[in-house]
Amino acid sequence: MQKITFEKRAVAFIDVLGFKSTVDHATKDSNNLAELEKLIELLSKAVPSLNGTVDANVPVDLIPKHIYISDCIILSAPLTSEKTVTYKGLSILVMRVIQLTHILLSNGYLIRGGISVGDVWQTESNIIGTAYQEAYSIENKIIVPCVSLSNSAIDYWNKTEGSGNRMCIDYKNLFMVNGLHDYYTHECDFEEYVRIVNLNIDGDYPESVRYKWWWFKQYIECEVKNNQFIISS
Repeated sequence: MQKITFEKRAVAFIDVLGFKSTVDHATKDSNNLAELEKLIELLSKAVPSLNGTVDANVPVDLIPKHIYISDCIILSAPLTSEKTVTYKGLSILVMRVIQLTHILLSNGYLIRGGISVGDVWQTESNIIGTAYQEAYSIENKIIVPCVSLSNSAIDYWNKTEGSGNRMCIDYKNLFMVNGLHDYYTHECDFEEYVRIVNLNIDGDYPESVRYKWWWFKQYIECEVKNNQFIISS
């Protein structure tokens, strides 16, 4: 039996919204089956593709580990490193969540999740620990499409990054990952995202689904204003 050794890590549990509906429709229609296959391929390749862009000089153990199960992606990274004193694991994890936000949104999907910090043991196929349990619990409790930080993660973020780093923001009483951070988002991206959001708001979906897209549209409008962009609605 493999020995369990806990270490202090940042953990993100991310769920792709709309997956259940996609699966339900895929069992009845070949066109929807093709959509499901496309989503599965996207999820399976997203993190490995991002890992491939990391500088070769970065130690492998500092690149976030990931597990992909069904519609969920679980990420974790060590909080600190003796090899690189400037390394900030929570910030790296947040950056990866921002990147995934863009990949999935550009393909028409919103994500929801939680981030926590604490004791974790992770292998290629399993993850155990209080931080993982807390991140999972957050995702199960929130309704809106965002990745929210636990109290422990907020405290750690404030100590290591402070209020000046807008990769995480306080929005509508949620301290969450700023998936539309201006370093990763350009004016043309916002134009496309508004188009995708409007299509889903006007789509033939249950009110609960349309509400999530409406909430995200408000968030987009807030970030457009913060960045002083001008886009067509």
